[in-house]
Amino acid sequence: MANKVIIPEDHRFAYEQAIRLAGAQIVSVQTPDELSSALGTGEVAMVCLLGRNEGSSSLPLDTLLASAHAAGVPVLINAAGLSPANPDRWIGRGADLVVYAGGKYIRGPQSTAIVLGRRKLCEAMWWNSAPHQAFGRSMKVGKEEAIGAVVALDRWINSAAAEKERDGWRPRLQRIAVHLHDIAGVETKILSWAGSVTAIRLKVSWDKSAIPLDAEGLRLALLRQRPRILIHDFWSTPTSIILDPINLSDDEADTVGRALSAIFVRSQEFATSAQVPPAETDVTGRWQVEVSFLHGASEHRIELRQHGTDVTGIHQTATSHGRVVGKILGSQIELEAEHEATPIHLFYRFKGKVGSDGSIVGTAGFGGAVPEHRGPVFKGQYGPGTWRATRIAINQLGATPAGDGVISEGRKC
Repeated sequence: MANKVIIPEDHRFAYEQAIRLAGAQIVSVQTPDELSSALGTGEVAMVCLLGRNEGSSSLPLDTLLASAHAAGVPVLINAAGLSPANPDRWIGRGADLVVYAGGKYIRGPQSTAIVLGRRKLCEAMWWNSAPHQAFGRSMKVGKEEAIGAVVALDRWINSAAAEKERDGWRPRLQRIAVHLHDIAGVETKILSWAGSVTAIRLKVSWDKSAIPLDAEGLRLALLRQRPRILIHDFWSTPTSIILDPINLSDDEADTVGRALSAIFVRSQEFATSAQVPPAETDVTGRWQVEVSFLHGASEHRIELRQHGTDVTGIHQTATSHGRVVGKILGSQIELEAEHEATPIHLFYRFKGKVGSDGSIVGTAGFGGAVPEHRGPVFKGQYGPGTWRATRIAINQLGATPAGDGVISEGRKC
């Protein structure tokens, strides 16, 4: 059985496990020649493109469609975060299937999706899903939810009320921007994103010298206020956030604007100004780390180098390794290890206290994030754990480990 799915390198996305769950292997290509070579094996079941990346890709739909169809391979567009239209832009350009989320812009039930395209492929999905006793039964969507998705789709495309709602997005963003207009060091810009991304958004950026807050500090400050306001950490930078209008009413947009204004004006009150304590110990050396998850445990190795309160190093698990950055303030230590992987980077975040016996005990968090989602939400999305570290070698590291950065000693992890 053909079990390969081609995804161009610049279309890779964080939810590819939805493809791998069926037993498929992802094949990443970068050029038309690599695409032709992969298609020529006879092992390819599908080509998948990420709709919102298509406009900037080196292998857009129009470039690869003829090759895929010549090989008898269907092309699927992942348009989960986009919105459907009638006629559909992707099917009109020759794609075989396009998938939209039911619970995003069209506001259907969260568990639903809408698949449009070639009739036989859509029917094959239905025969392999509930109510039939096939592979898709494990991902059953209720009948009530299916009807809800159909009604939401009809409303999105045909209802004047839905069109009016979309027309209200820009005025809501302008309501927020008005509250920030006269604050020194703060700028706003409405982003009409290129391609097929649906919603316009508001970028709020600030001068760190005038507003001594980073994006995470702003997010936490908004959560401490009343009413509590939650902004996501998608697309954030240290000195900017992006706001989405689709979940707000006009009055709520004013509430958000007033809350942001109040925090920016009083930013000195929210900034961390506590005196930084010096490190009480030096953690330079090699450490054996036992990480306990909600179920099960594993052994890792960390090699650290300390300069004042700054800590850097390498973290190694049984299957990957990554760079470590962190701080030690007094006896409290915080480390973050980033393991580069495709399509998402893995993150291990360690907090702990150096004990009198020299060991470190504390809590851990695990997650994965693509570059645009590198905030605390995604970095902790795989849940919590605990860790205990014991130093196995004290040495002043003069250089990072040679070669690929893997720790040469103690490979059993």
